[in-house]
Amino acid sequence: MTRVCFLFALLFAITSTSFSQKYPFKFGKVSEEEMNLEKCEFYPEATSMVLGEYGDLSFGFHQDDGWNYKMDVAVRKKIFQITDADEGNVKIRLYQPVKSSAKEEITSIKAFVYNLVDGKIEKEKLESREYYTTRLSDNWIEVSFAIPNIKEGSVIEYSYTKVSDYLTNLSTWHFQSNLPTAHSEFRFLIPEFFFYQISQQGNVYQTESDSQIKAENFTYKWQEEVDVNFSTSTRRTHTENIPSMSKWQLISMKNIPPIKDEPFMNNKSDIPSRLQFQLVTIKMPNSPPKTIAGNYTKFNSDMLTHSGMGERIKNGNFVKDLEPELAGKTNSEKASLIYNHISNHFSWNEIYTFLASEAGRPAYNKKEGNVAEINLTLIAALKEFGINTYPVILSTRGSGTVHPVYPSYDDFNYVIAAIEIDGSLVLVDATTRLPFGMLPTRCRNGNGWVVKENGGGWVDLKSGSEFGETTMLNMVFEEGVAKTHVTQKKSGYSGYNAVRKIKASSEEEYSESLSSALTDASIENLKLSELSYDAAVNLEYDVINEDMDADILYIQPMLTGAITENPFKRESRMSPIDFAYSQSYRVIAQITVPEGYTAELPQPAAFRLPENGGSYSYNVSQSGDKINVVSTFNLSKSYFSVAEYPTLKQFYQLVADKNLEIITLKK
Repeated sequence: MTRVCFLFALLFAITSTSFSQKYPFKFGKVSEEEMNLEKCEFYPEATSMVLGEYGDLSFGFHQDDGWNYKMDVAVRKKIFQITDADEGNVKIRLYQPVKSSAKEEITSIKAFVYNLVDGKIEKEKLESREYYTTRLSDNWIEVSFAIPNIKEGSVIEYSYTKVSDYLTNLSTWHFQSNLPTAHSEFRFLIPEFFFYQISQQGNVYQTESDSQIKAENFTYKWQEEVDVNFSTSTRRTHTENIPSMSKWQLISMKNIPPIKDEPFMNNKSDIPSRLQFQLVTIKMPNSPPKTIAGNYTKFNSDMLTHSGMGERIKNGNFVKDLEPELAGKTNSEKASLIYNHISNHFSWNEIYTFLASEAGRPAYNKKEGNVAEINLTLIAALKEFGINTYPVILSTRGSGTVHPVYPSYDDFNYVIAAIEIDGSLVLVDATTRLPFGMLPTRCRNGNGWVVKENGGGWVDLKSGSEFGETTMLNMVFEEGVAKTHVTQKKSGYSGYNAVRKIKASSEEEYSESLSSALTDASIENLKLSELSYDAAVNLEYDVINEDMDADILYIQPMLTGAITENPFKRESRMSPIDFAYSQSYRVIAQITVPEGYTAELPQPAAFRLPENGGSYSYNVSQSGDKINVVSTFNLSKSYFSVAEYPTLKQFYQLVADKNLEIITLKK
């Protein structure tokens, strides 16, 4: 009787990736045309540009280490002007965990700078001793180098080979960067054993592509277990060639505009046009398919038992001293008291992470820690008093969007607490002094994953709370001076921002900042309510405008507290508009017309965004010598797509123009 045991091991691959298509440029040799280029034709304002870049990815196998992939990269840039953005500084991040034998590494770095000297091209090489490796964290390192002697008119280029043992997510190829790119090209050759979901993300531009099926032969070793007699058996090793009809593909783009910072731009890393690879299944010869791509059900289960999360929230007996204070309180009151206690007890070291090496009593005794140590300690304390509380892991604003289908540890960088109160979840972050139930702006980024027994789920991180301001203006005229008494209430994030700003400086400096926003006016008699993160901020002050005794006076009723400038200047936009919260501004102004003057008033107006995204109204009336103006702005929607940009831009322009309209007083 023979029993066959298939143990696959690929010894080596014989591959050839030499196809007829040429690369965007020949590394090591520049042309006179490139040296004499004076501007980027498709983006003339550029101070530098990418002349060409390419990547070439293929798989390999090593008997000792198994599968890996390598990616050859080459980049060539043209420098038109020397600016603060030093394009000669190159930084490459690599995933290289301290506690893992698997790694990513860079080999074969080459870099050159080309300059015209007396009409001749002079080539200078970067020496190998000028490369540096820096460990950024337990998981990441950075290889960096600086290309020397860059001048206006220089051409620089560099190349390297990246070798990685991590096949789950192949290196993302970015066609778009902060520079205009004349030609970006990526080629990849993937054996038929690996099925990847390949997706083009970010901005969409016209692509050129080509694909072929490439025959590769791999040497495959398997073992056969053969019975020698009734009680013993032996294994025989067999070697044979297994063919792979591998898929080769080329994707390229040309004349790609740069990514530029834009108002209310969030998650810049999501914007560039790029190619991403997610390994879904592996089907090796003589083996059943193996699913690799994870799902959030399994991810949730892993988090519950992870030593850096689930194991850290099991014991909260370090807060037993709070029992007398919590006696007789509702769960909502208990949760608020415990949250405030932990928030005031800890000092945050401003380190972002969602896993903790310690939490609970050890972290509590230290009184200082990273976000995971603080918030997992908070969760343990709340659970100790019978309050259902769960970790919520997320990606902070500017750090990218979490993949909604395939979970990745790399997507997350932060953890907060979700407290179950009367059937609803209250989200809190004890690294701040924010009111109970109010998250810091950095956390308001799409959805977070609630790690929960019996299955987790998504929670909207931007629900609840707003940025609100109500301003009352009362303008009177006395002996050629216009005096406007201002009463302002700042609530939600507006109040929180005001308290932070004042506490970081002084009331005097805050008064000066209010004055600097006014034209030909000064501020007197500033009074502030008690500064607390738990309540709205109320302030009063007088605005003084002198030389207001002419025969014709032009009055700006929306002196403060209203939108008077459109933040959106560009005709088009690459990124979605992502406000951190909904917003409301209401200004109620009353102007007492001085004796002997008549008034010419603006017309009322009202504007709305589609789908109840926002509204604005402007009403004006006069009764006797009193003019009343009410400007109300509400932005109920916080996220607008690129397609909605023209409408939003027009809405803001109409609002700003209306709020800038004047009242004319004539003798």
